[in-house]
Amino acid sequence: MGTEDRSYVVLTAVGPDRPGLVNEMSSLVREAGANLEDSRMAVLGGEFAIILLISGGTDAIGRVKQIGAQLETDSKMRCILKETTRVSAPMDYLPYRIRVSGADRPGIVQSIASILASRGVNVASLESRVTYAPESGTPLFVLEAKLHVPSKIVLSELRSQLAATCEEENLDFTLEAGA
Repeated sequence: MGTEDRSYVVLTAVGPDRPGLVNEMSSLVREAGANLEDSRMAVLGGEFAIILLISGGTDAIGRVKQIGAQLETDSKMRCILKETTRVSAPMDYLPYRIRVSGADRPGIVQSIASILASRGVNVASLESRVTYAPESGTPLFVLEAKLHVPSKIVLSELRSQLAATCEEENLDFTLEAGA
C-alpha cells in the first residue's frame, strides 16, 4: 500500500500500569490490520501513558477506532483517537538536541520552552525526569529534547540566551547538532 492510500490516526491512552500492556496494544493494532508507525510509552507515577501513530487502509483504521472503546472497557484505560496525516519534517530546519540538568525545582521546563518558542524553535520530542543524587538524595532534574531549529536562526544568540538563563538558574546545558 502506498503512502497516498494510507490513513493515519493518533491513539492516546492512559491507565493503571501493569505487565503486558505493550503486548496488548501492539496485538490490537496488528489484529486490526494496521501498522504501528511511531510510539511513545512510559510509566508516569502509577499510570502507563501511550501515544501511537497508527496507519492503514480505510478498513483497518475503522477497526483501530474500535480499539479505544475496547481498551476503556477491558483495560480501564482512558483513550482518545484523532485522525491525522503523515507530515514530513520541514526542510528549512536543522536538527539539534538539548540537555538541561540541575537541582529540581518548579519552572525549569517553562524557562527553557519560553526561550525556544521565542526563537521559533520547534520541540519535536521532549522527556524530563527527576532522579535522586546517590549519596545526598537531592532531587535532580533532567530534560532532554530533540529540536527543529530554523536554519535562519543565529545559533550563537540562542546559545547565549540559554547560557544566561541556565547560569541564572544554576543549571547545566548542552546544545548539539544531530537528530
